[in-house]
Amino acid sequence: MITIREADSRDIQALKAIGCATYREHFASIWSAAGMQQFLDQDFSSAHLQASLAARDRHLWLLALDPQQQPIGFAKLNWARPVPGSERCGAELQKIYLLKSQAGQGHGRRLLEQVLQRASAAGESCLWLDVLKSNSGARRFYESAGLRQIGEVPFSTDLEQIGMWVMACDLPLAQPPARA
Repeated sequence: MITIREADSRDIQALKAIGCATYREHFASIWSAAGMQQFLDQDFSSAHLQASLAARDRHLWLLALDPQQQPIGFAKLNWARPVPGSERCGAELQKIYLLKSQAGQGHGRRLLEQVLQRASAAGESCLWLDVLKSNSGARRFYESAGLRQIGEVPFSTDLEQIGMWVMACDLPLAQPPARA
């Protein structure tokens, strides 16, 4: 069974290692080697991660740990972000990465369930994300969790124009604690 906890500045190296490894595993074919390295150097720099982890009012990082407490994945949520092509705002699931060796064990589902719970508890009205149009497996995964395609946005790498589907779901309103 995995455990999921909020990440903090002590987790920067784990986030960097998992982020770079999983991004390469899943998306190497859409970038040149130099383009990939430039993206990773920017997105997973220690300074960028430190600033994002410190901005708790804007971001939430969740770290997934295996039974030996070794990091195996993470998710990053951005609070109150405008949904593309909509008047709504909601929690944006910007990243959900799981090491390839951990796939197919239900860990991604557990991490996504935790994301949905945290976003609802934070009072967000919806969860949204974008997924590469070419990533049909990820799209099916999100659909199985109740997200639906609501639009599309452009996306390109240094090699190609791909585009992304915007997917979203409404979240239940957080219930106030019962009074005794």
